[in-house]
Amino acid sequence: MKKSSKNKLLTLAITIFSLSFSYPAFSEDNMNWKMKKEEMKAKFDVDGDGELNDAERQAAKEAWKQKRMERMDTDGDGEVSDTEKAAAKEKHREKMKERMDTDGDGEVSDAEKAAAKEKHREKMKERMDTDGDGEVSDAEKAAAKEKFKEYRSEKKGD
Repeated sequence: MKKSSKNKLLTLAITIFSLSFSYPAFSEDNMNWKMKKEEMKAKFDVDGDGELNDAERQAAKEAWKQKRMERMDTDGDGEVSDTEKAAAKEKHREKMKERMDTDGDGEVSDAEKAAAKEKHREKMKERMDTDGDGEVSDAEKAAAKEKFKEYRSEKKGD
């Protein structure tokens, strides 16, 4: 496979990966990803080493799932029904539409979609650029790809 095809495939995979997290995450307006990440570290870094080990990461994931369920479980029965899932998805779509509809006409134009897509790409680049040099190196791409694989395997297990 050509290098440009691999890069496109990696970009697509990372975009899908990030969007899978965006469903509940984007429900909070103007969320700063790096700040949220630091808050999670502070809250779940039990051993105080500045990083989340597997057990700490799992505890954070479980807390996130619980918060998501509480948000979606509108009738409070401890289960998220298909109706509640559909309502949560629709609420998310509306919030995304509001966020993308910068001219306030109630519709999302092609230009607004392109601007939102570019903004999303920039956020993903920021997340992947772990050394902060403004570029995403092959090593950073590989690390992101590995995280995506881990996420997919965890998702299949859930």
